[in-house]
Amino acid sequence: MEQELKLRILDPSAAAWEKITQYPLLALGAISPLPFHALYYDSQEGMLQRAKLAYRVRREGQAWVATLKAEGHSTGGLHQRPEWNVTVSSSEPDLTVFSESEAATRLAPFLETPLQVILETRFERRESRVNGADGGQILVALDRGEMRAQGLCAPILELELELVSGDAATMLEMGAVLCRDLPLLPDDESKMSRGLRLAGLLPSDPHAMRDKIPPLHRRDSAGRVLSHLLIRQSQQALTEAMRHASADTPEHFHQLRKSVRSLRALLHFCRPLDHANRLAGIRQALARWFHAQNIRRDHEVLTAYWETLAQETETEARPLRHWLAAQGARVDAQHGQLAAALLQLWAILLREELQSDQDVQDYVERHLQRQDRKLAAAGDHVKTATDFHALRIRIKNWRYVILALGALWPSKDSKTLLKLLAALQETSGGVHDADMARQHLTGLATSRKHGLSFHAGMLMGYLHARESRQRKKFRKHWKQLESAPRPWG
Repeated sequence: MEQELKLRILDPSAAAWEKITQYPLLALGAISPLPFHALYYDSQEGMLQRAKLAYRVRREGQAWVATLKAEGHSTGGLHQRPEWNVTVSSSEPDLTVFSESEAATRLAPFLETPLQVILETRFERRESRVNGADGGQILVALDRGEMRAQGLCAPILELELELVSGDAATMLEMGAVLCRDLPLLPDDESKMSRGLRLAGLLPSDPHAMRDKIPPLHRRDSAGRVLSHLLIRQSQQALTEAMRHASADTPEHFHQLRKSVRSLRALLHFCRPLDHANRLAGIRQALARWFHAQNIRRDHEVLTAYWETLAQETETEARPLRHWLAAQGARVDAQHGQLAAALLQLWAILLREELQSDQDVQDYVERHLQRQDRKLAAAGDHVKTATDFHALRIRIKNWRYVILALGALWPSKDSKTLLKLLAALQETSGGVHDADMARQHLTGLATSRKHGLSFHAGMLMGYLHARESRQRKKFRKHWKQLESAPRPWG
């Protein structure tokens, strides 16, 4: 079973490439590059792809190597899949060379199928072997070149860490160090997946298909179940980070923040199981990243409000919209710092799961009931914008934990509760947004920039009026929440 962590190089500049090749941990400084030329084959109808098989013949130095890869898992940049390699005499396709029983069985239906080239890659590879702290070994492969499919071309610029021996956690820890220090980010896509997408044979969004949430077994250990959920959410956050780095849009940024928020909520919920406080540094790192992104979030929210108001009042939106965009653009996305924390969390939990004598249902229900009581006490005394903001965070955390663990109550309907929590999150957010607008726009509204100051004043007034309506809605939803059934009884 092949296990490798694929890292996309985010910066194509010569300076970044030099920094990566000379990075001491990779041991590539004195390595000469080898040319690689690969041809990926399938039938005209894509029969191998539909069977979840990938077949290529690649020239590696002076030898041709045929490779068959079967369906595996690719999450958070970690690729795990069965693989068979055979040295062959030429680049011509020949499925009969795979004599190993499992590979031969998988290929048996296709031995008479005409094959054609669907993807071609040419790249240079620098390769080294690095010893891990646990005595294991990692194969490092740095690739630069291009792929061609259907007359189209795309660059290859990536670093792969393949586990030769030892623990996968060592590979993740190495990936965390590299993402922290170099312009790298874990990537779920293989070269073949990228090539198929380039050729229009896969969806244009590589992350459009998400895995289904696996079932939860209520009598399993709380430590084991919650450790697996934390790993899964860290993988999802890594996927969203790559998606955002590939296309920096407000929607991708929102999805990234939401995935990190959900992970932070679950980490806080699991804190009583972290007896040695091993995850304290991860919680702090994620909090630093999240808070560093707040300015961008604030200005994107204000932009959305302003575009609505400008359209309703037939006001020119561009001057204030450009000003708001410029403020948000100053924020560094810090993808590498985020990825380092997520990979480190993953590695920690692979080495040792959270420990608990309770089954997961007992632990979850006890702690949700406790959060329920604390939420009720906080909601009864909320008055100021600061109170609303603190309560909104409590509501978010509670809601995200219920969403993550909802499979524990498959026969109970939690839709009403989740719908009320979403409404409370939105209305308390409206109160916070008005306060946030005052913080960011007061200086502009009182400046001598006539057009901008007038528009900033308009937006502040609009949000102030909206705030009073949101407070009333909040009280209405809060009363409904008090009597809403909880799925855990």
